[in-house]
Amino acid sequence: MSSAEVPSVGDLLAERYRLEEHVGGSNGHRQLWRGVDVLLHRSVAVVLRSPGGEDAAPTMTAAVAASRAHVDSMVDVYDAVDEGRFAYVVREWVNGSSLRGVLERQTLESAHALELVASVADAVAALHDGGVTHADLHPGSILLSEDDRVMVTEPRNEPGNTQVEDVRALGATLYACLTGAWPRVVAAENTGLPDAATDEWGRVLDAAAVVPAVPAALSTLTADLLDHTQPPPSAAELAVELRRLGEAGAAEPAATAAPHTATSVLNSINLGRFRPETPPAGMKRLAVIAAVIAAVIFAGVVTSALVLGGGDDPAGAQEEVTGEDTAADASEDETEVAAPTEVELDEDAIRVVDPPGGSRENTEGIENVVDGNASTGWSTATFYNDPKFGNLKPGMGIFIDLGEVREVTSVRVQMTSAGATVGLLGGDEDPGDSSEGDQAIVDSFDVLAEPVEDANTNVELQAGGASTRYLVVWVTELPASSGGFKLTVSDINVFVR
Repeated sequence: MSSAEVPSVGDLLAERYRLEEHVGGSNGHRQLWRGVDVLLHRSVAVVLRSPGGEDAAPTMTAAVAASRAHVDSMVDVYDAVDEGRFAYVVREWVNGSSLRGVLERQTLESAHALELVASVADAVAALHDGGVTHADLHPGSILLSEDDRVMVTEPRNEPGNTQVEDVRALGATLYACLTGAWPRVVAAENTGLPDAATDEWGRVLDAAAVVPAVPAALSTLTADLLDHTQPPPSAAELAVELRRLGEAGAAEPAATAAPHTATSVLNSINLGRFRPETPPAGMKRLAVIAAVIAAVIFAGVVTSALVLGGGDDPAGAQEEVTGEDTAADASEDETEVAAPTEVELDEDAIRVVDPPGGSRENTEGIENVVDGNASTGWSTATFYNDPKFGNLKPGMGIFIDLGEVREVTSVRVQMTSAGATVGLLGGDEDPGDSSEGDQAIVDSFDVLAEPVEDANTNVELQAGGASTRYLVVWVTELPASSGGFKLTVSDINVFVR
């Protein structure tokens, strides 16, 4: 990691994500980077926010909610890390186009607009169920991937934003799909579209008044969603209503296109609502929507549009990136090597390792490192005079029983503060939960991952596919804490093939 206030090209985040290219955003508050997951050899998007800490808390909460939203229309969120100086979200890098890129050239037929916005509403409803809002819905934050999916970028969950505002933004997006213009009664940054036409009183014209081919029922629904005097439905209810209109034939494609449009490029969109099961992270294969790519190439642009809304419009910055598919090599690698999967651990599978020199009494809370809750954890005692456990013992560790011999690829350790020295040990036998057993672990277990000195709060210990049943996350140096030295581990995740 460089000594700069924020990361730069070539830096490795969490010992795993290497920053390759600054795609967009200011050099301060919020940036979008193309990166590489060096473990899985695939392209990722890294959304970097500075500073981290309390300012980044809504973003971190939203990222967790997005990662649990098993909806086909939400981008996969792989990781979220707050390092204090800055925080970042690691997510799927999507090849395709933003909805904005399409609407700048042409509008959508009513049937396609209905299904597209219904798919977006599915993602928003899942976020609302998770207790967060999106807070950044507009055509630049909605992607059309090369495997024919509509995808919503990760939420921002800005303080003060409400679910009602998200639903209004869905209505504005529907209006934009039908007319190619954005109704300014719904605030949004950098939509890239012209303002919607208004009447002499400043009211947004109905969609059917702008594009006569829009069916009356659809035009009325859109107007109602934009009317701040009327309470809108929930996002889930809106998704149902949009699909009902489509199935009822209220949105039959018009015989003639809107005056300022060409025939819709989205002649077919595969918009599955829910994934039958959550795929392993990063195993989404990318094909090509010929019509969408043809429209983009016609404009002289090949886009790789994973979009970051707001600020200096990094969405637009990424849409201007030209050249070959930056994720092609990574995609090919993924077909050859199975993606690691996470082992489900419970409290019976772990214990504290405290070799002679320790009291073996500091075991309270060890179950918290596998409860999936980053706000809980296990802490060492506070040591003084020296970060190496006060020079009283060689270290402490967390013992993990995988239940059987597994091919271990990595172990992720999340800590509440940076500065520890952490490594990974492995062995074939459990010498027992005793002081003598703990010493036997220190003496006999093999080093699977060399110690990482001055580790970040989120460290990925690479085991290289070692076959073993027993692991020990081994800590030999503690970070400074309240006049002494102490470490709190909040979560441990083990990945195997």
